[in-house]
Amino acid sequence: MKNKKKIFIYLFALSVTFVSCTDENKFTNPVTFGLENGAFATFKSSLPDAAYPDPSEIAFADVITDPNNTISSYSVKLIANLSGNIAVVENFFQATSFPATFSFDSQSLATSLGVDVTDISFGDTFNFIATAVRNDGTIFLGTAPSFDLKTLEISGGNTEPTLQVASYKSAMQFNFIVACPFDQAAMIGTWRVDNAAGFHATSGGSSGAGETFEVIAGPNADELILKNPFGSKYNYDIVIKSSPFGIASFEYQFAVGVDEICCPGYTSCQIRSNPDATSLALSCIGYMELKFNTRLGKAGGSPSGLSFGDGFIKATKI
Repeated sequence: MKNKKKIFIYLFALSVTFVSCTDENKFTNPVTFGLENGAFATFKSSLPDAAYPDPSEIAFADVITDPNNTISSYSVKLIANLSGNIAVVENFFQATSFPATFSFDSQSLATSLGVDVTDISFGDTFNFIATAVRNDGTIFLGTAPSFDLKTLEISGGNTEPTLQVASYKSAMQFNFIVACPFDQAAMIGTWRVDNAAGFHATSGGSSGAGETFEVIAGPNADELILKNPFGSKYNYDIVIKSSPFGIASFEYQFAVGVDEICCPGYTSCQIRSNPDATSLALSCIGYMELKFNTRLGKAGGSPSGLSFGDGFIKATKI
């Protein structure tokens, strides 16, 4: 992502025609109101936790519902990353009537993946993607649709991102990580950037792979200060806060100059933790993954309404 000009665009409305899951209270475009109810599954009471602190004590159970009364079949694919090895279970769960009881624990996950419970460890991730078939045969995939600005093609799933917020208790896509108790002292030291997704200042906006930065203790026991992790000539530090089990969050802060990765005439790029994704600061394995939203303003301080979209930075302690 060296040339941010390719994706540096004004917010715009794009009218496309495709079947989608929607909640019309969340949309103002009259065209959207003409869409039919999709096949959208939800949890009745709660979502799985974003993180589980003990690999041997993962557990979740709830009831899956069909609020639109349109689903003829529902299945869940499990994609697990176990110590860097990807394992896929195509039909981890299936249902043809609702409500349906859905559950998993450490043993059932291990059995479905063909491993032992002891093979599940800190830093492992589990991503569940559902497929719901509507009673007329239309298929709804739990991931959100994406639009390619170059090819003008739509790909991915067909579940509106609006429906993936926690309040909807979506059973179309959900995930968790095996986290570990946060230890500020263990996080202090030198870190290597694995991938900054084009937001690193080197080479006019690059992954920054191999670049290093320091992490020092913040003013409180749950805070860290990342010393200029994006390699900016403006020396922007990022302060993050961690939950007791390594879930990181941070408010908008300057991260890198727009002139360093794109073009002049705007204030530096600010980032904050993406509220719809999980950011990690895992002290037990020395791993950090921050997922963020971006924003910037015009030179002089006035809001621009512009953004580079969402980004991330991954780093490993050395």
